[in-house]
Amino acid sequence: MVWGMSLPSNFGEFWPDGDFEFDAKARDGRWSERLRLHYLAQIPDEQRRLFDYGDNHVGYGAGNYGTFVVGKFTRERGTVRPGSPDYPPFRPVEPHEAPRSFAAEKSYQTLGSLIELNDGIVAVDEALKEIIERLEPGIHQFFPIEIRMPRGQIYPGQYYTMVIGQFIDSFLPENSQGDSWSGYGPEYPNTYSYKELNRGISGLALSAENFGNANLWRERSFTNILLCFSDALRAEIEKSGIRVPDSYRMMET
Repeated sequence: MVWGMSLPSNFGEFWPDGDFEFDAKARDGRWSERLRLHYLAQIPDEQRRLFDYGDNHVGYGAGNYGTFVVGKFTRERGTVRPGSPDYPPFRPVEPHEAPRSFAAEKSYQTLGSLIELNDGIVAVDEALKEIIERLEPGIHQFFPIEIRMPRGQIYPGQYYTMVIGQFIDSFLPENSQGDSWSGYGPEYPNTYSYKELNRGISGLALSAENFGNANLWRERSFTNILLCFSDALRAEIEKSGIRVPDSYRMMET
């Protein structure tokens, strides 16, 4: 069996409201500013290695480097940012690029083992990271992040931002329920979105031959994020008793 999960649409235990590397005095997140200053501090060759924005955009690299790094967390490696042909292909996240902290706007008594942060970036706790790495060692990237609460409190337990290392084309529109997905016309072939969460995801069909032995991946053809779990990964999650957002059984052929 195969299972699909959407990211949460409302703030709560699976999506804390907040910002990366929040500065209370500036009332703003400082992650992008830290990346900008890091970029400016490098020699030109290192700047080009980090983010080569092309000869036609000299001087704009520092301002766009942060946006590029966000894409490295959410886009497929080797692809180019849509609508930005001058951007280089996304590469693996480097240690200095990962956000170091996330400050929640309010206190949470409990958070899930998989949570959404800003910009579609997800984080997992130690227990879920261990399961994923045991089933798929070396495929996904993880970077430690501190989850902060108001009044100087730190949420107990270690979290890690996670970069999904597998994007797969296994969606079979012809085998799926027609009211569960929509396409974008002949100008955008192999580009889809799923509709209502439960009924929409449950109505999708995937090719078992295409996803093979993968345990955690994203479906490449969907514009809205679809996290996919193998039956083995979901069974490990259920056995451990950890809490993650709802997932829905999909069809496979």
